[in-house]
Amino acid sequence: MSNIIAVYNFKGGVGKTSTTLNLAHSWSKAYKVLVIDCDPQCNLSQSLYNKNEKADEHNLYLLTSKFLHNSIPEIIPLKINPYLDLIHGDFRMNSLESNNQFISFGQTITYGLLSTVRNKYDLILLDFPTHFGVTVKSFIANIDSILIPAIPDSFSNSGFKQLLTYLAEIQKEKPIDILGIFFNQFKKNTLYHQEIVEKAEKELGTLLLKQKVRESVRVSEAHETNKSIYALTDERSNVATDFMKLSEEVIGRLNTYDVNTALEKINSKSTSK
Repeated sequence: MSNIIAVYNFKGGVGKTSTTLNLAHSWSKAYKVLVIDCDPQCNLSQSLYNKNEKADEHNLYLLTSKFLHNSIPEIIPLKINPYLDLIHGDFRMNSLESNNQFISFGQTITYGLLSTVRNKYDLILLDFPTHFGVTVKSFIANIDSILIPAIPDSFSNSGFKQLLTYLAEIQKEKPIDILGIFFNQFKKNTLYHQEIVEKAEKELGTLLLKQKVRESVRVSEAHETNKSIYALTDERSNVATDFMKLSEEVIGRLNTYDVNTALEKINSKSTSK
């Protein structure tokens, strides 16, 4: 059975989509991976699959709508490579935020959707919009693990505590596994970024992943050309190596901390100052 992983932070500009995209490509070298694009902007879908002829047949909105009407649809994800599949996003996912039926039964509906596909994959990755709305809450209630990207410029220990508090409120009987927090767009030779990392290491302890992803124009170029970082650069390059090492570290941290334990660790760091 697969591990369902959300890449999420309610701060914008931290690289959620680029992280999801490149981790999916990294993991698909050894695992059967499904990516689900829950963001109505569909940037991840466009990066993975820029053809339109089949994207609307089994997109997330249409699949969710069928579950809303008590129908169990056949789910046929788009094939990206032999070990990587995609459930395409749709801008109409925004409409679910005001759908009374989804507001009432969203967690049950997303459970049904994820249950239909989870036995077919080793890993399922979800990319979310920034806001913490009904759709995000409904999917997060049914995930196994969460990975939290951040950038040094916007680091806030109180922000992470707030996010973990939100997660604690919506987790159900099965705790949500916190894979950790990692720094994206890291400038290795910038003193300010080095100071932020040192501060985070003291405040977050082992919740902070060791691997950081360096800032690189290649990441932006990959987005603009609808490709992964590995398609634009040699795998030995700095940023490609960073993502590969990040993928290995994250896999090694499955089933590490539940939300409440993570909150306790942050609070203990705060009170020990």
